[in-house]
Amino acid sequence: MPVPLQYRHVVPSAVLLMLCGLAVQVGTVSASPAVVALPTAVATMTHRAAAADTGVTTMDGVYTSAQATAGSDVFAAYCRSCHTPTVHSGPPFRSKWFGRPLAVLYGYIKREMPKSEPGSMSDEDYAAALAYLLKINGMPAGESALPADSAALHRIRLDSVRIAPVLRSVPK
Repeated sequence: MPVPLQYRHVVPSAVLLMLCGLAVQVGTVSASPAVVALPTAVATMTHRAAAADTGVTTMDGVYTSAQATAGSDVFAAYCRSCHTPTVHSGPPFRSKWFGRPLAVLYGYIKREMPKSEPGSMSDEDYAAALAYLLKINGMPAGESALPADSAALHRIRLDSVRIAPVLRSVPK
């Protein structure tokens, strides 16, 4: 039976789980006696794979210093009353967001913030706030401003380490 297109990225995981002796159904894994849902994990893997395809990461300087400065002002005006900058940096931030497309974080911020009026800021203010978050997480500034466009942000992976290709020496 052919695998539906939306589940093709699940197949390698499903094969691995079957090799481990777990029963696999689309969307869930059954391991006696518990049933573990996979949609979130699958969505995360899909987001990470999509962003990884482009090779562009936040370590490539995807925002400007001026944009991060503007983002600091946005953060002070709209965010600081509920959040401190330290909440959005360090290990908790990395474990939640790193490896994912920047569009996922941008969409979350735009959909959920500010708490009093979600979605009420301009797209440019959301992009500036995102640039500020990148700055406080040690991402370098670059020459081009971070776009306020989900499609463009989807091509950028949030990362703290630039992954270099592995070079293998060839015996002479």
